[in-house]
Amino acid sequence: MVEKIGEQSSEGAIFIGAGVEFKGDMTVPGCATVDGKFEGVLKAKSLVVGQTGNVSGQISVETAEVRGVVGDNLTVQSKLVVRSSGSISGAVSYSKIMVEEGGELAGTIEKISPAEAEQKIVSIQRGE
Repeated sequence: MVEKIGEQSSEGAIFIGAGVEFKGDMTVPGCATVDGKFEGVLKAKSLVVGQTGNVSGQISVETAEVRGVVGDNLTVQSKLVVRSSGSISGAVSYSKIMVEEGGELAGTIEKISPAEAEQKIVSIQRGE
């Protein structure tokens, strides 16, 4: 069985559809699903980047599933899943990771403990 991240309730969730572009800061208590383009600061419980999705900026989430493109800084407190169509570049911090064949990772990749992930998120929130 393939576990899918972010398939909980739609309460506290946001969906950025294909063709939609969003720039700015966003805090999402649930799942942020991006099939369009997001650029800025994103804090969410979970992130799902669809095949047409492109996310860049300061991203801090508990779990992430990447089928599209993620750039800049990504901090994942728990589990990061990079699907075969996914591509991540920049600084990536994670606690657990799974990369399917064909998935791409480039840049600075750092394994962190959950406590370190919490510290990174606090420093991002402070703008450090």
